[in-house]
Amino acid sequence: MTNTTKYLVILLAFLLSTSWSSMAQSTTGSLSGLITDQQQGALPNVTVTTRNVETNVSLTVQTDGEGRYRFGSLPVGAYELTVTASGFAKHVQSGITLALNQPAVVDVTMKAGGVQEVVTVSENASLLNTTTAEVGTRFDSRRISELPITTNRNVYNIALSAAGVTQLGSGQSSFAGGGAGATSGVSYSANGGRVRSNNFMVDGQDNNEFGVAGAAQPLNNPDLIQEVQLITNQLTAEYGRNSSSVFNAITKSGTNEFHGSAFWFHNDNKLNACSNLNKGAGFCREAGTPGFISEGAPFRVENQVGGTLGGPLYLPRFGEGGPAYTNGRDRTFFFFSIQRWWDRQLGSGSTIRGVPTEAGRQILQSAVGNRPQIAALLRFLPAAQTPIGTNATFGANGQTFTVPLGSLTGSTSGTYNDWQVSGRIDHRLSANNILTARYLYQDGDQGGAGQATPPGNASNTVQRAQSMNLSLASVLSPTMVNELRLGYQRLATTTNAQDPSSELIPAIEIFELGVQEFNSSARRTGIGLAANLPQFSYRNSYQLQDNYSITKGSHAMKFGADIQRRQLKQFFFPISRGRLAYNTLQNYVDDLAAVATINRPLPGGIDIFYYDWHDIGFYGQDSWKIRPNFTLTYGLRYETPGQPIRDLVEVNERIVQAAGGNQGFAFTPVPERDKNNFQPRIGFN
Repeated sequence: MTNTTKYLVILLAFLLSTSWSSMAQSTTGSLSGLITDQQQGALPNVTVTTRNVETNVSLTVQTDGEGRYRFGSLPVGAYELTVTASGFAKHVQSGITLALNQPAVVDVTMKAGGVQEVVTVSENASLLNTTTAEVGTRFDSRRISELPITTNRNVYNIALSAAGVTQLGSGQSSFAGGGAGATSGVSYSANGGRVRSNNFMVDGQDNNEFGVAGAAQPLNNPDLIQEVQLITNQLTAEYGRNSSSVFNAITKSGTNEFHGSAFWFHNDNKLNACSNLNKGAGFCREAGTPGFISEGAPFRVENQVGGTLGGPLYLPRFGEGGPAYTNGRDRTFFFFSIQRWWDRQLGSGSTIRGVPTEAGRQILQSAVGNRPQIAALLRFLPAAQTPIGTNATFGANGQTFTVPLGSLTGSTSGTYNDWQVSGRIDHRLSANNILTARYLYQDGDQGGAGQATPPGNASNTVQRAQSMNLSLASVLSPTMVNELRLGYQRLATTTNAQDPSSELIPAIEIFELGVQEFNSSARRTGIGLAANLPQFSYRNSYQLQDNYSITKGSHAMKFGADIQRRQLKQFFFPISRGRLAYNTLQNYVDDLAAVATINRPLPGGIDIFYYDWHDIGFYGQDSWKIRPNFTLTYGLRYETPGQPIRDLVEVNERIVQAAGGNQGFAFTPVPERDKNNFQPRIGFN
């Protein structure tokens, strides 16, 4: 063990042996302060009560020997603070707003007087972050509702309004959206970080799509969200897994009053202008002009309809005598949301050059139309719309033929259907214990994605995402709080062809013709369905978190553990149906491929993969307020991520055996679990 590792182990042991607090992936806020008299003398054993204005839930603590008080793990929202002490007037301060994972500070100077006197102050708490070096921003429900977050109402898009956050239009971004189609999470880079390095959470629960990165659970109903915390730099030890940014969305809870919302978003082609791609595809043209499809913009009809309702939960009461139902005011609250989303549109794709014109197609049909590869070309690739003055030649039956080429802008018919439902219940078990249960559900299917060519080349994607969270927040003493959380998430996705017969042919490329996939700069999948389709995956994630907190004097120390079990069942090969690459049209006519590739299981192998692994993390952190205007934050995080590839060792042994013991097929070496991930953190503010 190196000296550095020894030091880190000693530091972790020291942190674990002291009194400290934890809010790893917290879903709450905190309120603290100093109680003094008019001569700035600290007042110990003073009674301090905080009350949630919306739910009327109250908590009471006593100041310590230095006159300090602290409330940890308070749900975000509006609060009122009351301070009472013998020989002093009662102090009531309203208008306090707690934000997500943001320590609020309210210092109170008590005035001498009788208990019947009341000093009322209407002033918000100081929310200036003086306890950590984190850099980020927060979006409350009002700010979320005011921000333009695109037509799909994707909540993740609000990240793009934060400083240092940039959306990428190509490259890594095409792999980091998560989810399916229009519901997928936005792809962004925070301060130049990788788009795969963002960490997504909902109510503190892990929300990362661990297959292709990005957010797993779609959030397309902003009315569901109470607050979003986005941290883009200087992450404290409580955050792990990814190193770039943290996106934590908190769902709304009910209050003592019934509140709800209803919405309808509508969009159609009459409300949209034509783009240059639309015009190139034949839209927005005068009738009778070459390539004419429509005088207006491409067909589009989109609707999002839904609503929310929250308030106290009334339940029927059985038995004789008493009321017929139990009143949930001040005790049990619910919040429910629902959204139905459907979209129908005709879209345009990118322009490719080197496609046979109608005259060229007739030449191919008459000369070699009886060959299967030519029949596939004529079926799946439409005629060029605009000649470009170049030709391709081929010879057949002792003759030479010239095929005129042109450019083509494809179009495709797209459909989308989606349901999103959520439910949440908050129940006050006792004065110091609050139980919260939350469920998110999304079911969607998208048709027409992928290559914008006639039916057959496009794909259908069906997705169902579910997320369940059960948490218990307990105030153990005036200085100790514990938060226990259990989470489960499932994401099931299947993608196949609109036309099943297109799965029977390989992906085809013809370099001379410039035939390539419409949404790629590489020449691939020029004819036929994308080479990696069909595919499916089923992902399960089980999560256990326990976060414990305690304050002592000027120290606010944190401690927590996060254990996740992940399971993946997947059918995916980069080239599952085969890929044929031809250099020239002549090669294609003669069916002489320069490259012929297919991914299939080797003898002894499997085509459906199963992975099962654990990701484990621990951390300790102390925020030491050395002076009123200076706080030192230091901590250590340790993570041991699982190694799912080890689940294939047995399969690999069968492959080696089937190959006669050929070690060229063996894992060399077998990947080991990474056990040295110590992450020290230090910052000041």
